[in-house]
This record gives sequence, structure tokens and C-alpha cells, in this order.
Amino acid sequence: MKHAAASLLLALAAAGAQAVCSREFSVGVSDLGYSAYLQDGRWQGIVPELAAEMEQRSGCRLKLSPRPRARVLLEFEQGQIDIVTSSMQTAERDRVGHFLPYAYTELDLIVLGDTVPRNFDELRQRHDLKLGVVRGVRLGIVLDAAVNDMLARKQAEYSPDFDNLVAKLGAGRVQAALIPSVIHTKLRRDGRLPPQAVTVDLPEAPVEPIGLYLNRSNFNADDLRQLQLHLDALRREGWVQAAYARHAGEAEARRLFRAEAR
Repeated sequence: MKHAAASLLLALAAAGAQAVCSREFSVGVSDLGYSAYLQDGRWQGIVPELAAEMEQRSGCRLKLSPRPRARVLLEFEQGQIDIVTSSMQTAERDRVGHFLPYAYTELDLIVLGDTVPRNFDELRQRHDLKLGVVRGVRLGIVLDAAVNDMLARKQAEYSPDFDNLVAKLGAGRVQAALIPSVIHTKLRRDGRLPPQAVTVDLPEAPVEPIGLYLNRSNFNADDLRQLQLHLDALRREGWVQAAYARHAGEAEARRLFRAEAR
């Protein structure tokens, strides 16, 4: 009798360990500050921890697939990557994937100089300050129009990624940059921002939701429901905010999640 009970428990444990989803899913991951970064040959940060926690809770296999960010987005659109993280919601991506929000992001202005502009309008009037932005980063309606105007007037220029943008700041090629908070916080802690760089919390750049995009062509309804269930639980329990606090610090986590707290 005892042997039969033990065998039943082992069978139940084995069944629980099996993947609940219909197959393994790839998660595109790129070097994006505390969202994800490579250290000692291993991916660390908020996104790898989130994927590991969702995998453990759901039983679904989620495999990190490292790529440059531009390639992640391209392969997602082509259906070669199943999940994209750290994404703002856009109409273009809604056509390709299901948006599952889990956190927030905010663009900040990083400025070099003795006199720091208090908002973006003041920056535009400072012709001694050239702005750097990373191509493909969503800026929001207000900033998008303003930056396009600066690009047309040669008061701003694109960079392909944040490494290139930081190198331009260090060389003095640009004197200002728009960088999401979880990225510039790590850059500063790693000593990669110029020591005189000042962070400006722009009134024109509100906190915005970010989330996972699950490719519509690669997920059935049960897989989608399973992952959304566990992601919603992680948000509700405060797990996601705690992950941001561990990496970016308590103050930054409170700033980003202040809307959710209300």
C-alpha cells in the first residue's frame, strides 16, 4: 500500500514537472541595462529573472535567445522569435503580437554642462547642446514630434544602440541623450556615463507601461492564457516591482511604479 502511494506521488510530481504549454518558446533578450545584461557569461537582470520565475510557476519552457535589439524585433515580426520583452505597446506590434503589460518605463534626459535645461523646450532652445537618441526607441507623441524637428535642424542625431550613444557622450560629440531609466541607472553605476552628466526627469516624458509581446502566429489560446495568468500573478504579488528594486534600487522602483501604487 505504501509502495503504491509513493509511486502515485512520484507520478504526480513527474506530471507537474512536464511543460504545460504546447511547446518551448523563445524569448528575445538584448543588453538593455538592468532589464538584461551579460555578466560572467550569463544573462542576468529583470527579464531573465522574470522568464525563469514564469517558467518555474507555469511549467512552460522559456528559452532565452540573445540577439541585438533590432534583430530581436525583426525576427519577432517574421515569427522567428516567440516573445519580445521590455516593449511599449504600439499599433504596429499589436498587429503581430498579444501585449501583456508587466512594468513601466520612463525616458530621462542625460545632459552634460553647467546649466541644465529643466524641460525639453529649454533643450531645444539650447543650440550649444546636441541631442543623441537611439533609433527605434519609442519616444511618445510629444517627444517624437520635438525630436523629429531637432533631427531636421541637425540639432539631434541617431545612434544604432546605447553603447554607441554613450561613446558619443564621452567624446563630447553629443551633449544630451534620451535614455530609459533602467538603462542609464546601470550605465552610471558601471561608471560609463561622464561624471558631470546630470539626469533630468522630463515633464514631457511620462511613465508608460511596458510588457511582453507574444507572437500571434506562434501561440494558441491555452498557451497565451497560461502565461498571462502567471504574469498577472507576479504583478499582483509585487514580485515584478521587487525585481526592479533589487536591480535599479528602491527609489527608482517606486518612481516607475507610482501609477500602479495609486
